[in-house]
Amino acid sequence: MNTFNPSNIFGNGLPITLTASMLERIIKMKSGEQDVKVEITPKYIVLFGRTEVKKMMFKKNVPFRITLKPVHVEKRTISFELVEMKPIDRNFINQKIFNRPPFFEFENRMIKMNFNAWNIVKRIPVGTIKSYELAEGALKIKLSL
Repeated sequence: MNTFNPSNIFGNGLPITLTASMLERIIKMKSGEQDVKVEITPKYIVLFGRTEVKKMMFKKNVPFRITLKPVHVEKRTISFELVEMKPIDRNFINQKIFNRPPFFEFENRMIKMNFNAWNIVKRIPVGTIKSYELAEGALKIKLSL
């Protein structure tokens, strides 16, 4: 008798790939920042662009470059360390971009990315992030089944 066993198909987990353009689209949609680009390298996720800063009665477009490194996984959330921010390191820019629950939370130079908020992951009701890997242009995760 043959019974369906998902582990026969998916081996050690269900692979899900999130591309740089998918991450860029979510950041633009949730933060309202339209001038943002995302690059994913084998070591880091790098965001760069411009954001509008209001000081007193003046508005100014300030360029930024944010480098993130994954450091911790818990259930369906990956925490990223803010490695570098150029040209100025200001919390308000990070708050403006990354404090977007349930997708992102920013606190103490750490950004938590909740993958349960992403439709591609939300459709799979079981499993936690078993592993992750940064590759050229994508973040690859495996959900345990």
